[in-house]
This record gives sequence, structure tokens and C-alpha cells, in this order.
Amino acid sequence: MTGSDISNILLIVGLTLVYDSISMGEVYSMAYYINDDCISCGACESECPVSCISEGDGKYVIDGDACIECGACVGVCPVDAPQPE
Repeated sequence: MTGSDISNILLIVGLTLVYDSISMGEVYSMAYYINDDCISCGACESECPVSCISEGDGKYVIDGDACIECGACVGVCPVDAPQPE
């Protein structure tokens, strides 16, 4: 086995480890939710680029499966109700 062969093997193993760590990061992603401080002003709903915020019972709610974690809702909320899970 030559030095070039060893380098190629290390590169492949390194790329596999990077890929695995990126994949694992997706498992641990944290969508936002809206806490009880929500005053139902609706500012977050119109700001969401994927329309995952809707009016709920007494406060707005975020569909965690659709949330892309952009934080746009956080920037417009007057009471900081959107929080990472």
C-alpha cells in the first residue's frame, strides 16, 4: 500500500465522519415554539417564510415539523414569545 492509497483511505473516512455528524445534526434540530407570553398579535404569522405559524387557542402555534428554524418570528415578536425548543 502506497502513501497515496493511505491518503485516499483517510480522505474517505474523514468525509464519512463529516457526513455522519451532519446527519446526526438533523436529528437534533430544534424548531421554535411559542410560549405562554404570546399576546396573539399575529406579527409572527405573516413573517414566517414557510407559513408554519397559525392562530391557536389563546395564542399562536408553530408546526414544529414544518419550522425551518430561521428565527424570523423572533425578530418581530414584541414579547419574545417564540423560543427554540
